[in-house]
Amino acid sequence: MRRLHAGTAMRLRARTDRHGIVLTDAQGDLTAGDLADHVDLLSRRSRRGTDAPRLGDLPPDAPLRSVLAAALSAGGSLDMLSSGTTGEPRLHRRGPLTPAQLRTLTSLARRIGLRRGVKIASAAPGVHGHGLLLALGALSIGAHLVDLTHLPSARRVELLHSTTPDLLSGVPVHLADLLQADVIVAGNRPLRISRVISGSDVLSDELRADLTRRWSARVHDVYGTTETGSLTVDGRPLRGVRIRERGGELWARTPFTRGREILTDRGRIDPRTGLVEVHGRADGLVSSGGMLHDPRAVARLLVAQEGIDAVTLRTVPDERMGRRTVAEVTLAADARSGFTEDGLRALVRDQLGAASVPREVVFGGQGSGPDSDPLSSPPR
Repeated sequence: MRRLHAGTAMRLRARTDRHGIVLTDAQGDLTAGDLADHVDLLSRRSRRGTDAPRLGDLPPDAPLRSVLAAALSAGGSLDMLSSGTTGEPRLHRRGPLTPAQLRTLTSLARRIGLRRGVKIASAAPGVHGHGLLLALGALSIGAHLVDLTHLPSARRVELLHSTTPDLLSGVPVHLADLLQADVIVAGNRPLRISRVISGSDVLSDELRADLTRRWSARVHDVYGTTETGSLTVDGRPLRGVRIRERGGELWARTPFTRGREILTDRGRIDPRTGLVEVHGRADGLVSSGGMLHDPRAVARLLVAQEGIDAVTLRTVPDERMGRRTVAEVTLAADARSGFTEDGLRALVRDQLGAASVPREVVFGGQGSGPDSDPLSSPPR
């Protein structure tokens, strides 16, 4: 379900059912023909050397129609930024699927109920592995996507009620946000969703029970990383996945690791049931709406700039993303460079990718409020 397969499926759908809907969002319906035309236009611009949006340049809340067009038009393999679990976040290049990889992804689709003709809503950012592969997989299989990624909570609930999807996928903070918004907006008219798929972070027992009760849904907890691909559904490994515990850490070998065993997260495997339990990340990364970044790398990059004395990164509550990062920048007394918020954010985007860009940049060491949590404050 990587780019090659999704692109082939898109062209086939455009030929056989040009007016068939592949995605619904706040802008309306996107047909297979319109998506194919847009992809062709971007591909021609890319071949001519003119500016065409790249997947890595898109912001975390980019609409899925933009994500799909960028991913399908670039040509070559699919580039994804790793989570950084095994070191500094780095670019991973994925080519066409091998038979073993396809079997693992087919196992995932069957476990979560993703199949041709179903309608699946996604609240997971499309530039993150969770949302990107879900969108490409839905396109490949012939499912109908409902894009919630770029909307505030109340509008997400309204779109869910108007489209009545069979499946809903998102990061736990998004699902909790949707649950609360549904209570406020819909009151005694709760959504009815067959299955809810949670991923990219630890799903608590309490949230799982609340989702099941409110929406009468079967809730699936999908665990995986960019480096390994999806590993388990509800604690049970997918076909082709080998995972073991060593010293409270989980190590996995999958068709996507090229024979290597890779450290994923902290956790354990129940010796009686064989179920995999994830306790938390093995690295220092921060999840904001499912986007993973290393605050230490951001702080090191900014404080290395001439004229910046210190940088402190904090996380603060955010209605749409669960948490967002704020960079507090202290300038040197004799600083001559004209630093701006947009300029520093562009610097982080260019050097570390869209996932690492702070949502806010505050100059002069101004506070971010009593609810903020300090992440790093390296001296120059």
